[in-house]
Amino acid sequence: MSRPTRYSTAQGKATLEYLASLEGGHVTAAQVAEHFGDAKPSIGLTTVYRHLERLVESGLVRKFFVDGASSACYQYAAGDDNCSEHFHLKCESCGALLHLECGMLDEIQRHVRAEHAFLINKNKMVFYGKCADCMKVMGGAAENAEA
Repeated sequence: MSRPTRYSTAQGKATLEYLASLEGGHVTAAQVAEHFGDAKPSIGLTTVYRHLERLVESGLVRKFFVDGASSACYQYAAGDDNCSEHFHLKCESCGALLHLECGMLDEIQRHVRAEHAFLINKNKMVFYGKCADCMKVMGGAAENAEA
């Protein structure tokens, strides 16, 4: 599903195409600018921020705040109206931000709403730990480690 943007430039299109190529991956504005560092003409960080914000406003890109950091991460969202319908996992080793769709967590969300009169925003709910790849590198040590 395509939503119109307020204006269209080659740099804006390139930014959107790059995010789409990540197939659901999340990146920061600095990572986007770094990706285009050798582009001709180059796309500076300020321009990247401007394009990302307009893409967020148009609904083509989602913006996440993770780790309480001031820098957000961005994800291509066109055609994926269900991203806000799941939780996220953040690897403390490699920084990966992964989608987590789990019926058990949905049940916890229902319980919290019914029993505690509180609605959890799944889009902002992030669990921190180690991803499977990082646990392999660590030899499975993270499986037994307490947070």
